[in-house]
Order: sequence, then C-alpha cells, then structure tokens
Amino acid sequence: MLNIVRRPSKSVYDYIVIGSGSAGSTLAARLSEGGANSVLLIEAGPSDRNVFIQMPAGLGIPLMKDRYNWKFFAESESYSTSEVGPYTPRGRVLGGSSSINGMNWARGNSADYDRWKDSGLTNWSYAHCLPYFKRSEQYEHGDPVYRGHSGPTNIVKAEITNPLFRSFLDASIEYGLELNPDHNGAQQTGAHITQRNVSGGIRHSASQAYLYDQPKKANLDILLETRCTSIEFSGKDAVRVNLNCCGEELHIEVGRELILSAGAIQSPHLLMLSGIGDADMLKENDIPLQQHMSGVGGNLQDHIALCFEYGATNPRDSLASNLNHFGRLKIGLEWLLAKRGLGISNHFEVGAFLCVGEGKTIPDVQMECIAMRCDFASEGITIEPGYQCFTSLQRPTSRGKLWIDDANPTAAPKFQFNYLSTEDDRTIAIAAIRASQDLFQQPAWDGRLTSELSGVHALTSDRDILQWAYAHAESNYHPCGTCRMGLNDEAVTDGEGRVHGLNNLRVVDASIIPSIPAGNLNAITIMIAEKIANSILGLSPLEPEHPAIN
Repeated sequence: MLNIVRRPSKSVYDYIVIGSGSAGSTLAARLSEGGANSVLLIEAGPSDRNVFIQMPAGLGIPLMKDRYNWKFFAESESYSTSEVGPYTPRGRVLGGSSSINGMNWARGNSADYDRWKDSGLTNWSYAHCLPYFKRSEQYEHGDPVYRGHSGPTNIVKAEITNPLFRSFLDASIEYGLELNPDHNGAQQTGAHITQRNVSGGIRHSASQAYLYDQPKKANLDILLETRCTSIEFSGKDAVRVNLNCCGEELHIEVGRELILSAGAIQSPHLLMLSGIGDADMLKENDIPLQQHMSGVGGNLQDHIALCFEYGATNPRDSLASNLNHFGRLKIGLEWLLAKRGLGISNHFEVGAFLCVGEGKTIPDVQMECIAMRCDFASEGITIEPGYQCFTSLQRPTSRGKLWIDDANPTAAPKFQFNYLSTEDDRTIAIAAIRASQDLFQQPAWDGRLTSELSGVHALTSDRDILQWAYAHAESNYHPCGTCRMGLNDEAVTDGEGRVHGLNNLRVVDASIIPSIPAGNLNAITIMIAEKIANSILGLSPLEPEHPAIN
C-alpha cells in the first residue's frame, strides 16, 4: 500500500517532487530509499487504480477522459487552416503520462546520447546512460550486455498472433529491412516485434513499477489531486511551494531541494508562474521577475507523426473484428479473471526503425503499427476494420516554443510545435511517405489490405506529398526540450537538472532533453530520473559501459 495522504504530514520535507509521471515516480522511489530522507510527491490528478488504466488494451479510454488527462491542444501550425493545433494528451493521474501512454518501450539510439555528449554534456554519452537504462528495466530475453534483468520496470515482447502483423514483418524484409530481435540492444535499425512495459497482464507504469511494487515507505508521502500554483524564493533558494489541494490552499517548506517533474508542458509553465522565464513575457503578465531565463519554454520538440490507414480485404483479419459488444465483454472478462487474451496487449505489436534520408546511417523514421483503424481523439474513440501505420520523424530539426498569456495558474500555457519548418524535416517527411508507399506495396501483403484510404499512395510529386504531410501531421505525444540542459545562454539546467543561477531547484523530466532521441520517451525519461537521482543522493555514478554498437 502507498502512503497516500489527505494532507501533508510535515510542514517541511527534505525533497519535494512536483509530478508523479515517469520521472517523478522514479525520483520519489529512489530518494526515499533507506528511510533517511523525507519525500513529498505531489500529483495534480487522482489515483491510477482504474481498470482502463491497468488493462493495456484499454489505453484509448484515458486518452479521452479529462479526469486522467490534461487534454492539451497546441496552437495551430502556421500552414494550417484549423483553429486548433495538434491534440497533445498529458497524464493527470498518479503515474502521469506513463499511466495513459501506448506502453511501447524504446530506449533511443546510442548516437542520440553521444550527440548530447558532443554538445558539452560529457556525462550523457550512451556509455554513461546505458547503466541507468539497465538499472530501470527487467527484460528476460535481452543480452545482459545491453539489457537489464532485475530493474523495477517489467518489459515483455508482443505475442504476434494477427496475420496483418506477420505480413508487415514479411513486407519489411522484402522492402530491405532486417528483422531485429532487439531494437533496444546492439542495434536499432530494422523491423521488430514490439516491446512493452507490461507485467502479469497489467500496465507497468512508473507508479506501478516504482511505487506500488516496492515496499511501503513511511518517509514518502503522496498527495493526490493537488496542484502546485507557484514557488516562493528567498534570494537564490526555493523555500516554499504553494499548493491548491481540493480547493484548500497549502504551503510546504523546502528542506533540501525542490524538483519539478511535471513534464515538458507544465514544468516550464510552473517556472514562468514563479517568475523564471523571459523577462518581457513575465512583465506582460504582471508576474514579478525572479530570474530572467529566455530559454524557459524554448526548444520545444516532438516526433511528428503521419498516420497511414488501410481497409482490410477480409475484415476478420483485423483486430476490430474482436471488438464488437460481445467481443469487448469477452476480452474484459478474460483480463479480469485470468489476465490473459487481447486485454494484455497494447495492440501495437510490430514496428520498425529505418533510415530514409539520403546518406543517413542512423534511423530517422519509426513505424508503429496496429491491426485496426482507430481514432483516439479527444472527443471519443472510433474503431473500424483495417490497419494503421504511424510513421514518425525521429530526429526533427524543427523547434517550437511554449509561453503564457495568463498569470492564472489554472489557465493552460500556450505552445506551438512549428512542425516541418526546416528543409531537412520536409525532405525527411517526403522520404518517409515514399518509404511507406513502397513497404505497403510489397508482395507479402498478398491483397490483405485496400489502397491507402487518404489517397496519399497515389501522389507522385514531392510538392503534392508535402502538402499531404502538412494536412496530416500530428503529434506522436512526445513533447520535450522546453527546459533543456546545457551550457549556453538558452540552457535552463545543467547536466544534473539544476536550474542555472539557483541553489536548490531542479527540473528532472523530458523537458530537460536537449535534442529528442529516436524512441518513445517513457523509457528515456525514466533513465534520466534514475541517473539524476543517483547524483542527488551523492552516490558514486555507475561506471560507463562501452559495448559494441552496430
């Protein structure tokens, strides 16, 4: 059982962690180990003890429920005629976005972290990160040189029973990809069977792995449905957090450190509300300046997703055939009674990392596939027979920003991704679409699918393909970079997450990522938290590991 409290049991905590997502749950667990430190973990949302969060196949439900989801929308892109920009769900629940995400476990490419090292963050090379990736996971099939076998987060491989998934793997080989037995191992490139964070048929979110599955700690208090509205400072020290707990105002003193783990949208938002950000913007919003930092909210990055949809020639080939009213009841009962059947699957069971850019040797595109046509929209879910392939740009050079135009802490911040704003991204998007055209025309499909339903596969000119990309680009739900770590004037934190110019305030979550890695951000954010938690505790860093990388 967790020590979930209605009110904080102390007026001062050694460590206060804002946000219980992939980073926050990890930090709270590690900082409270041994019982020496008092830790308060604050989450704006409710408990995650909900059947649709726990059941992997129910992942679409929390994506549309504002009880568990902030349901953000970006500002409209410059090329778009839409009044709103891409839907950007973020977890508002214990476990944060790890409680509502797709559960695909992808750790990024080794070159991503060496790129961080080359930017001046010398302790963030792949060799330095690998030990913390291994510490975070338990994956029984992987080579122990690359994979962890005893960490908190359980990783399993999809079972692959659907014929459309088999066709994808076969078509990928015909296209020219190799079948990669472990895209989180010695190499990333190739088609693969998906790995997911599921344990015993249950979503193994950060809260499940790092909080519920660990011994109860009397020195760790968890405060739910409580929003941090601002931080108070005395000189360069964060001394107090102001909270709203179910309508009641609370004020908690910071003993040693305050750590923001509220995510790439809300960590910079909270800094701005507390007077840390661009001085002119804060003045416009009548927020007293604590410290001018123009980089807060800048450098916003995301994996740009393009969704390709196909009908199924034989509807029974599609998973949608199992999701009528009776089928859903059967799946639910099998999961509730035995934790087996389709309920234990996140439905994303195959994928690929591939290079499409001319002369590129590091994957710049990811494909994630589901054997039905689903629309997990903010207003509801629609499911039809068919097949979807989400193709996303993994190393985009476009950069967006986040800002505020309202000092009310309950007002959502504004942000714009600025997708496809660079020539490199436009070139890769065109190449990614052409790669999809090619892969889905391979003989292995054997007439199982209709033509692509949007008509993109009939397009031939680069200009027409790019216009289609503009019209169809959406978020892959991986925002990051808005409080990037680094050494230059635009960096917000150092390599340990400490906010430049302040003494005891850190940001530890996806917002400190300097350049987005090629992979889903859950595993990456947990690794970041593991590494920085070790540093906060003053422990010797794990020794760098230098395995061969293909």
